[in-house]
Amino acid sequence: MRNLKIGGRLNLVSLAALVGLILVLALSLFRLNAVMRADIADRTQKTVEIAHSTIDHYQKLEAAGTLTRAEAQAAALAAVKAMRYGSNDYFWINDMHPRMVMHPIKPEMDGTDIGGTTDADGNYMFREMVAVVRADGEGFVDYNWPKPGVEEAQPKISFVKGFAPWDWIVGSGVYVDDIRAAVWSAALLQGSIVLAIILAVGTLNWFLSRSISRPVAALAARMRALADGDTQAAIPGLDRGDEVGDMAKGLSVFRDNAIAKAKAEAEKAKADAEQSFVVDTLSQRLASVSDGDLTAEIDVAFPDSYAALKANYNTAIGNLRDLIAGLAHSAHAIRTGSHEIAQASDDLARRTEANAASLEQSSAALTQMEGRLRATATAAERTVGQTGEAKAVVGAGRRTADDAVGAMGRVAGGAQGIDSVIEGLDKIAFQTRVLAMNAAVEAGRAGEAGRGFAVVADLVSALAMRSEEEARRAREELTATQTDIAAAVQAVQEVDSALANIMGSVEQVHELVSTMASDNQAQSATISEITVAIGTMDTSTQQNAAMVEETSAAARNLASEVAALSESAARFRTDSGRASAPVVRSQPVAAPILVRPEPRARAAAGGDWASF
Repeated sequence: MRNLKIGGRLNLVSLAALVGLILVLALSLFRLNAVMRADIADRTQKTVEIAHSTIDHYQKLEAAGTLTRAEAQAAALAAVKAMRYGSNDYFWINDMHPRMVMHPIKPEMDGTDIGGTTDADGNYMFREMVAVVRADGEGFVDYNWPKPGVEEAQPKISFVKGFAPWDWIVGSGVYVDDIRAAVWSAALLQGSIVLAIILAVGTLNWFLSRSISRPVAALAARMRALADGDTQAAIPGLDRGDEVGDMAKGLSVFRDNAIAKAKAEAEKAKADAEQSFVVDTLSQRLASVSDGDLTAEIDVAFPDSYAALKANYNTAIGNLRDLIAGLAHSAHAIRTGSHEIAQASDDLARRTEANAASLEQSSAALTQMEGRLRATATAAERTVGQTGEAKAVVGAGRRTADDAVGAMGRVAGGAQGIDSVIEGLDKIAFQTRVLAMNAAVEAGRAGEAGRGFAVVADLVSALAMRSEEEARRAREELTATQTDIAAAVQAVQEVDSALANIMGSVEQVHELVSTMASDNQAQSATISEITVAIGTMDTSTQQNAAMVEETSAAARNLASEVAALSESAARFRTDSGRASAPVVRSQPVAAPILVRPEPRARAAAGGDWASF
């Protein structure tokens, strides 16, 4: 049934209707035949009962003594012989032997033995009649019997009923060929009607089949064309109001969906091509950025939907380029300043050491002077010369103290400059971290495309925070150094004062050389005090030298950090054909104590950039 077409299914309906009509016709004919046979049988039975009642009447007359049996039987036979019904139908009487008692049509059979009489089919119908009466008293017997005017024997329905007082059987039969003729006549009439109905149904089925199958076939062909991609041809049946029209409308929806799908696929293909172009372009530019080229801006036209991405990328690259360029410039300036600070600190260290050596010599000379004063209390003439030498030495010491004061002042001024530089570094680190935060925000807006840029922003932010921390530490060290330098300046000023006093004392010694012998003990005590003061000054000078060495080491460490920062910044190109800034290594400066940069600080300053 699934593979049967609609026309075939409609033909099945017609065939079912035909079979149904034929079955109804057959059942009707069978019913008509049965009804007519039953009617004839009933009518025959009733007429036989009339004849039976006639015989019974005469038997009653016999019983009443009115007639003898012979008279009653003769009267009864005469009455029954004369009785007719229907189309000249008659009654006969036979006994239980069986012998024919009376036959109105064939009187020659009267008194004859009819037990061996058969019908056209060879049936012993009279024996069957006797058997029926003996069994039930009455009943029907069918047989074929010759009919007047008809060559062949015709079927006949007979009803027989026994009359026990006289041992008779009265019966009558009716030919049923009329029933067959009536049935055939009804069959012809009803068959003609059925044939007309079949023709009408077949014609209607043909028209219905064509009215359904042809539009459905057209829709099927249109469906196949639509499946092959034909979305332009018209759809038949859209103006119909039946199910075919609904199918056509549904097919129209499919066509519209197919058109929309094709349009969506074309738009998706276009969007995919645009996305692929944008991704490839961004990948190339980001690859250039990862190689250090910060001039890799997007100069090709992007689709309108990606114009904002292009603008944001170019803006971010420009900001990063400016940041790296500014960072490189600041690093270069810091590197120069730190180099100068380191040289100044080294110079100050050497001078401080020279000053310490001079003070040591002065202390030794004063010690010798004290010994000589004690040893040569009586050698006043030699004291004048020695006093002159002492005066010269004290003058030199005072000049040295003045030089030390000047150097300390310059160190204090340099420390102020270093503080300004550190403050600038702190501001630069803060601005760098702010720029890194802005870059991270822009990278976050860029999504997956800005992930690498976000890593760069995180590294820059970490470097800026490291720079702030190192600047803070440098400021703390510088503050301590300034405090120590102030103390050293005060001590040198005290030394200068002491030298001034020495100078006055020496002049007094020179003037009072005549009284040196008597005042020798007092001079020895004074020289002892001078020795203690010079020792104190020497200690302070040594401390100043240590402070200066620490300052120099800090300056060299700062220079190393700045050099590492410059090396990292130099990997990026901020304009065409040129790196952000040349990398200049700080020249090592001779110093009494060489302070190397910490490896951890070196790794923090340059390690992350090297891994970018």
